[in-house]
Amino acid sequence: MTNLLKVPSPEADDRLVNLADWVEMKAVLEADGNASQEDLARAISRAYSMNETNAKGLAADVFKELADRYTACAPIEGMASGFEYPFVLNDTGNLLSMRTPLSTRTKAGIIYLFLLTASRADMDAQRKLNGLDPTVIFERLCADVLINFWGGRSALADSIVFGTARKKAAHNNKFQSNIEHLCLTLREGRGMKVGAKLPGAGDGKLDVVVWRIFADGRSGGLVGFAQCKTGIHWKTHLTKLQPEAFTRSYLKQPLIIHPIRVYMVPHRLEEKEWDDHSLHGGLLLDRCRMVQYGYKISADVFDNCKQWLHAAISRQQQGQFQL
Repeated sequence: MTNLLKVPSPEADDRLVNLADWVEMKAVLEADGNASQEDLARAISRAYSMNETNAKGLAADVFKELADRYTACAPIEGMASGFEYPFVLNDTGNLLSMRTPLSTRTKAGIIYLFLLTASRADMDAQRKLNGLDPTVIFERLCADVLINFWGGRSALADSIVFGTARKKAAHNNKFQSNIEHLCLTLREGRGMKVGAKLPGAGDGKLDVVVWRIFADGRSGGLVGFAQCKTGIHWKTHLTKLQPEAFTRSYLKQPLIIHPIRVYMVPHRLEEKEWDDHSLHGGLLLDRCRMVQYGYKISADVFDNCKQWLHAAISRQQQGQFQL
């Protein structure tokens, strides 16, 4: 796992969101739970030899991004979960503070903090902590968030995780059973296509399926196919999932209505690139959108988020990270 407090480059395209993440992470790790605009300006100057005026100007822009996050993570009216944005800005907008200190009993803000830490940590071979893989947790979290956005679970609406890569034989069996279950639930597709070339150790780029159908038993429900990407190379995968091609490849009969393509990431995405990413990736759910619809998360997923988060913070505090 990389150093969660490594200062991001001020020259990167995503510099505002990356530097804002750094400020949030610093507030989490500081004993007083605070991180200031001045802290950021000094860190940028020290790490990248930027002159003081430019560093302060960039830090001011970053704190505007932090102010936007408060609004973007606002809970749905009547659906407040206590899991929303875990920070507050002071009246002058130059000091970010934790709402409540992070402890093993903390509940508020855990979903946001898990996504933040997963964004800052490199998803390398050391990502598993206490036996928990954050990429697997993220997929399960995505399934819960997506069904909330789809209107909530019911007899006619649900979501499933197609799964992270596993041993080929086990994966093929799971993949086929997921296809059969999906077709049976949607009442269309007619099952796994005979002779279809299975996606090997992958999942056909499909991580989560969500649906809402009707009681009349007829085809044509609202279906979403989601790809859930962690790590720093998420932009290169925006176009990988093609729902129509997936259904034609693996179902005996393609769905009557093409599934909506969904792309979910633990990162906060910059507004200037939002439209372009949406054109390529489909319906985008970034960190703030996920938190906004994170008002009903299954207990085991929430506990896994919390356990991995505390393990990652503990490793950082002990200095057990890659430079």
